[in-house]
Amino acid sequence: MPTEDKTIRFNIAYHPTPYPDAMRRDLEDIAEVCDGIYLPFAESDLEYRSNMVKRCIDIAHEMNLIVVADFWGYGNLFACGGIPSQFACKHQELGCVSSLGRTVLKSCPNKPAVRAFMKETIEQFLDKYGADGVFWDEPGWGIPRHAGALEEGEWLCRCPDCLARFEERFGHEMPMDLTEEIKTFRNETTLSFLSDLCAFTKACGDHLITSTCVMPINDDAFKQAVGQAADLDILGIDPYWSPAEDLAQEPFIAQHAGFAGEIARENGKLLEVWLKAYDQHAGREKDAYRAAKFAALNDADCISAWSYRDCISFVQCDQPNQADADLVWKNLRRAYHEIREGDFELNV
Repeated sequence: MPTEDKTIRFNIAYHPTPYPDAMRRDLEDIAEVCDGIYLPFAESDLEYRSNMVKRCIDIAHEMNLIVVADFWGYGNLFACGGIPSQFACKHQELGCVSSLGRTVLKSCPNKPAVRAFMKETIEQFLDKYGADGVFWDEPGWGIPRHAGALEEGEWLCRCPDCLARFEERFGHEMPMDLTEEIKTFRNETTLSFLSDLCAFTKACGDHLITSTCVMPINDDAFKQAVGQAADLDILGIDPYWSPAEDLAQEPFIAQHAGFAGEIARENGKLLEVWLKAYDQHAGREKDAYRAAKFAALNDADCISAWSYRDCISFVQCDQPNQADADLVWKNLRRAYHEIREGDFELNV
């Protein structure tokens, strides 16, 4: 239960528009209720639309918004929004090797060259664009849809680097089956990778925010490993409830936010609960409002939503928003305002 002296921070993911006046109106709107934005961008955005990214950060700072950079899909190592990683495509020799022996378009986090690429990218971005922090969205061992799919029972990674590290860690060759030892090894790899990136980010400036987000479908051991990352400030979870879930919205959010909160407290991290404010069904525009209230009641330090106005600036043209995007945002704004005033009741 939130206490009277606890301050909850409010954020939203914002997909920048290439039109400066529209972007300024959006960010003015966001600044009325939010403390910060998460700014997702792909590798191709910095190559072809870098002015747009820089403009977004500059305007957001004019509005006194904190900007946390979301390295969206870099190396196909994180959530990607369907945008392929240029690095993974150009450097397939650095890709993961599946248990079936095929190389997939996902850079292996155990490879020194992959870590060097991420660090160089972080340093150059912070130096050029001046963001206030870095976000690694949904790290894991799956592959994005645009890279194909793993077959049933197929898993990552059996590249030479992983094979050597596994044998050094456990004293025997890596089995072909996905054993508990391999699961432990993969969790330890993710922990090492995130800790390395967080430490490097803090070396670029100890004021910089480091944040990540796990998914409800990740197993408990994986979540616990991520929560132990050194120099990580914020552990997030995204219980993106929809009417198709087996549980009702309140217990679904309570279950997943509660477990993530335990991990965050054990490791001295802040808990961030992400709300689903995209791909809403018609007539369900108040779901994000309810989700925000449930997140506040489950002791969130930060409440963030994906994303502004039902993700309207990024939605696929052949899959238009089913819900009223403006109404989704109106309801989320209302929840943020009420929670900031200490009102945690469902006023619907």
